[in-house]
Formats: sequence, structure tokens, C-alpha cells
Amino acid sequence: MKFNTRFIYQIPSFVFGALLATQALAAEPKEPAYTGWSWSGHVGTLNLDSKVAYDEYVDDSAWVIGLAGERWSSNSNLTFVIGLDFIGYSDDASFHQNTTDGRKGSDASAAMAYVEFGPRIPFGADKSNYFIAHAGLSGIFSSERSISNCSNCYSEDINISGGLYGVLGVGHSFGNFDLGLQFQQYFSGDIDNSLRLRVSSSF
Repeated sequence: MKFNTRFIYQIPSFVFGALLATQALAAEPKEPAYTGWSWSGHVGTLNLDSKVAYDEYVDDSAWVIGLAGERWSSNSNLTFVIGLDFIGYSDDASFHQNTTDGRKGSDASAAMAYVEFGPRIPFGADKSNYFIAHAGLSGIFSSERSISNCSNCYSEDINISGGLYGVLGVGHSFGNFDLGLQFQQYFSGDIDNSLRLRVSSSF
């Protein structure tokens, strides 16, 4: 059998061509990653530890309204959330006081700041649905029973604390905005759990 020596001479050309093709593929520009913020509003309810609520003379359920911002990136499913909630307690120890604007009654309320981090995973044929599983930390401040717009009126603290919690939720993207339902389970602090309906948009 006669060996074709022409093939041996063509090997360097093949190798050189393969190297050029590899370099060309490596040099192709990748689509740049982009990041941004989505902004949301939510309403919901939270359940307090019943003993703590009894000791502080409030019901063990309260309503919540809040705002949040979520930082996301196109090359990762992980998101970071920072938010602020206003909590309205159902008060069992309200009081009245005479003021310069007449006799007024007290309200029981608080503010809560929180941060969350974890994955937001799209699913479905068109990836318009998503599932979230976040870990969070909250802190309650300005928790008190007082008369609004009265600097000289009596007030008292309501000692309820936030803590560590986990979040599970689902949502759907309608193009310009997202609608989601999220459940929070607390592992520390004086809150048992909460449920919130969230509307968000990137603008």
C-alpha cells in the first residue's frame, strides 16, 4: 500500500486553520450583562406572637403596606431586595387626650425596614412566571401607641421586634409590570409569619 505523503504536508495548514477558527470564535463579543432596579408596592397582613401581642395590648394580627426596590442582573437569578413597611396594629389599649385641635384618640403603628437575598427563578414556556426563595432580615422601629400630629401628647412604646425569616413566592410578568404573592415565615423575633401581594415594575 502506497502512503500519501501529500497529506503530511497539509497537516500544518489544517492545524493553522483550526487555530485561526478557534481564535475567531473566542474573539466574538458576548452580549454584555446588564443590571437594574425594579420598584414595587405591596399590601398584606402579618401575624404576631400571641403572647407578645397580649403583653403589648395589641391584636396578634396587623395590616402592612410598603415599598421595596429589587436589584437584579441579566446573568444571574440572584436578586437583592431592600424595603420599608408601615404596620398598623389593631390596638386594645387606645386612649384619648385633649389637644389644641380638640380631643383626639391614639393610634398604634410601627415602621419596619428589611433586606432580602436569594434566587428568582423563571419558569413556563415563555419564562413569564417566576418562583422566589429568599432569606431576609427585618428590624422594627417607631413602634408606639401615640396621637398623630401632637408633639406634646402622651405616647408609649410597643415592644415588638423583627428578625430572620424566609420567603417563598410565585409571580407572573405582564410585560410592563409583575404581580406576585409572597409568604414569609419568621425564625426569630416577635413576628410569626406574613403574606403580601406585590406589584412591581422596572422603570
